[in-house]
Amino acid sequence: MAISYPLTPPSPFRASKISFTGTSATSRNVSPFTFQQQQYNWPGQAWIASVECPPMVRADAEAVIAFLLAAQRGTFFFQDYANPTQRGTVTGTLTVSSATANSTTLGISGATGTFALGDWLQISTSLYKVVQVNSSSSVDLFPVLRSSYAAGTSIVYSNAKGLFRLGTNQTEWSIELAGIYGVAFLIVEELPQ
Repeated sequence: MAISYPLTPPSPFRASKISFTGTSATSRNVSPFTFQQQQYNWPGQAWIASVECPPMVRADAEAVIAFLLAAQRGTFFFQDYANPTQRGTVTGTLTVSSATANSTTLGISGATGTFALGDWLQISTSLYKVVQVNSSSSVDLFPVLRSSYAAGTSIVYSNAKGLFRLGTNQTEWSIELAGIYGVAFLIVEELPQ
């Protein structure tokens, strides 16, 4: 059977450290005469992360290594494994009420309660983080919305995942003499076309 993408990490996936980086395409011009600054904010925003797995025995490590080797040629789903649930009090079956591509504001239908800063959301295959709570039916997100999602599009707020690729085309692991494996890797968000 051929490998089917996107992949899902082995379950349970254990990470000892995940370092997320939210990156934005910005540039700044500083006048050499007045030192006044002008900021240019381009629409490009994305997630990058480095992942370190805890020391593992071979049986556990080989599942992760096999996943990473297969992921070199395709995409996979990934999430913040340390924070799979929201901090806020939101419940319900959430859907998009309004969403405009390259905007940060998401309109939400079906929510009871509110989100908290830092809550993760998944819309389609994109992973978002709440950076401002406007009301129980509106939040601002990072990164900018990937598309103008249709009203009624499902919003996942528990175990929210995004679509990623490996940050390099190499998979590296170490094996200590005691048979303990070390695995670390970089990932970058896969942006929709």
